[in-house]
Amino acid sequence: MSVPQLSIRYCLQLGLLPLPRSADPAHLRANAEVDFTITEEDMDLLRGVEPIADYGDHRAMTIYGGRRDVRSLLALARGTLRSRVRPQRGR
Repeated sequence: MSVPQLSIRYCLQLGLLPLPRSADPAHLRANAEVDFTITEEDMDLLRGVEPIADYGDHRAMTIYGGRRDVRSLLALARGTLRSRVRPQRGR
């Protein structure tokens, strides 16, 4: 099992739709090999991982220094933050 495979499986078990991408056909095939299940104990452990507070020189990249942390995005995807998110008007 690779880190990308674990990440994809974690998203799937959270009920999210991961969108992995790669230009390498071997990586695409490997990303699809997620025919395992993460135990509930390990899922709890992964849910408890602390967000990275400082990405150093990479914090300038939107994905790392963006407006929301990973937990907020996961909660938003699950619908638990919808009451706090204001719809954008005029779009």
